[in-house]
Amino acid sequence: MRKYYPGITIFKLAGALLVLVAHIMLLRYLELIPGQRLVQFTALATRVVVPGFYVIAGFLAYKGWTHAASSRDYMHRYFKRLFFIYCFFCFIFAAQHIMPSLVNEGLSAGNLLVQAKIMFMAFFLNGPFIQFWFIPPLVFGLLIAYVLFRTEQTRLAVGLALGGFVSIQFVSGSLSRVMGSEATNLPAIDPIYLEYASTFATRYIGFGLTFVIAGAFLAKYEEHLMQIKVKRLVMAAIILTAVETLLLFGFSDWSREYKLSFSMLPNTLLLFYGILRIKGSSVQKYHKVISLFSFVTFFGHVLFIHINSLLFGWSAESMTVGQDFILLLVTLLECAAVTALLRSGARYRIIKQLKGYSSS
Repeated sequence: MRKYYPGITIFKLAGALLVLVAHIMLLRYLELIPGQRLVQFTALATRVVVPGFYVIAGFLAYKGWTHAASSRDYMHRYFKRLFFIYCFFCFIFAAQHIMPSLVNEGLSAGNLLVQAKIMFMAFFLNGPFIQFWFIPPLVFGLLIAYVLFRTEQTRLAVGLALGGFVSIQFVSGSLSRVMGSEATNLPAIDPIYLEYASTFATRYIGFGLTFVIAGAFLAKYEEHLMQIKVKRLVMAAIILTAVETLLLFGFSDWSREYKLSFSMLPNTLLLFYGILRIKGSSVQKYHKVISLFSFVTFFGHVLFIHINSLLFGWSAESMTVGQDFILLLVTLLECAAVTALLRSGARYRIIKQLKGYSSS
């Protein structure tokens, strides 16, 4: 029987709400704080929500396939659900961006090629909406983790994760200035393709591969993890984060190319350790509705934001604080309404099935 983790439910809810707030107002407001270099480097060192999601995904997937009657069937269902959801939003993206371009600019070979490139990038790299870049690296990490852990190649898995994480530090992390990150260092390659390659490597290897494997590893050795005395690890992580942030602040100019830092790995693992320590019977009681609301909020909030902005006639560049809060409240209410609707539909199907069984 699979164990229930209240902390994971709480983290999913908090993470979904944080992503929602960030996409409406938080990211814009952070840019208004004085001393942007220190703000951004500090934010980089403590940015653990995204890797935290990957660790949880790897952890739960490992628990799922090891407790399933057929691990292959379990992962097939997992990827199938994810694929249909992702394709649904890709269809919306195509209807919103690709189809109008094809209608307005024609079906010439050049335009078809351009739209195909846009669709390819949307599907495999950027996601059809801003939060969906998370999905392809997740699938990539889960596939590798599943193959390696199912074949008992744990050391290889850990080696790939750590090796990939360190190597990406030279691409978009704490060591990116060691090799030089400017595109002028490779004049023969178009800078845009260098940017694509850097983003691909960072997301698929630095985030997806590293943290999904970390989650599966922690699931495999959960009992050993929970016996660790964490105080020394906390102090080490704090010191590493402070030193690394000050070094980056002193020797590097802030750039949005910075995505990772060495301290992100221990900080994420410590966060996850704390998540596993959380207890709460009341959370378990409302686990299903909380999880569904988190799911709806994470996957649907950007679509709701777009629709609401069009209805109100608002633009993010000119919105006031009051309009931001109104948009936030309306979007939250819509997510809650969709959650309630899905819950009602699920209950109706269950009642219908029970009636069918009782009459047969």
